[in-house]
Amino acid sequence: MNDDLFSGLKRFGLSNYEIKIYETLSLKGPNTPTGTVKIAGIPQPRIYDLFSSLEEKGFVDTVTGKKHLYRAVPVSQVLRHEVLWLDNYVDELESYVEKYRETENLKEPYIWFVKGNKNVTDRIISMIYSARNEIIMALLHDTFINVRKYINGAIKKGITVALVLFNDTDDSELKTIPPGVILKKRCEKPLEMVIVDRSSVLSNLKSGIENIDYSIYLEEDQLLHVLSYYFFYNIWLPSNYIIYPENIMHYKLNNIWLICDIIDYYLNKNIKLRGELNGIINNKSISIKCEIIKTERINGVRQTFFVTDGKNTYSVGGKSALKEDIKLIDITITRLYD
Repeated sequence: MNDDLFSGLKRFGLSNYEIKIYETLSLKGPNTPTGTVKIAGIPQPRIYDLFSSLEEKGFVDTVTGKKHLYRAVPVSQVLRHEVLWLDNYVDELESYVEKYRETENLKEPYIWFVKGNKNVTDRIISMIYSARNEIIMALLHDTFINVRKYINGAIKKGITVALVLFNDTDDSELKTIPPGVILKKRCEKPLEMVIVDRSSVLSNLKSGIENIDYSIYLEEDQLLHVLSYYFFYNIWLPSNYIIYPENIMHYKLNNIWLICDIIDYYLNKNIKLRGELNGIINNKSISIKCEIIKTERINGVRQTFFVTDGKNTYSVGGKSALKEDIKLIDITITRLYD
């Protein structure tokens, strides 16, 4: 039995003996208290108290009949209320801090250092959890394996995921890529990097520089702009498509170059696209529903797409755009069916 995996249930208030009972019932199926004792190695005098406690905590069900049987409640069911509570708590706490903070929430140009492989992986997982629209990632094999299930969770929430893997990931493992991921691969191994919602970025310096054991993490807008385009020119463009952006109902996006990539892919196939766009025009926020017409891309100069709302046509650039009509905040792209 994988005791290390089940030991994580301690976070939800289970004792070591309760974990052994839950593990036994989960893997071996429903059983009597006596039968469970023999398998799990639980002291006989404590068995009924332990089952009673597990019942109160919602981890086991009981059936009364000729035999008093217990079964393990599926972990997805028993912990669902914990997940919902945690999500609600995070939202409430963030709202409270935002309301009563005594200083403005300015993203100053600090560069934070994250040291150690485990801390770097934990920070990436935290960034994935925080995503609302888009995750752009370049990952080495070990990191990909550690965060793969969290990527899958992001896809299920409707978040756009664009991923670059390197030659340390075998082609056979590409079958484990969660459905819906836009995937590229390349031979060289530049820096690992994760960009979320164009609001935060982590770059793993250890992946590219010897004798360095930390990553940098930042949220400052201008530095994000620079690192986003570093990703585009040094990681994304030199990589080869493995899984194209197709067969997905919608994409939620923040980075202009990825938006233009997806638009070009569909328009080149004569597939019409509609968008729900949030942006800034003349220093005012706007939200428009539109049809996406075309892109105009000049490497090193501009990444622009054009939309029409039926009355006017607008050019749309990134958050730092200078010449376009609209500075993009985010957009949801869907196929426009005739």
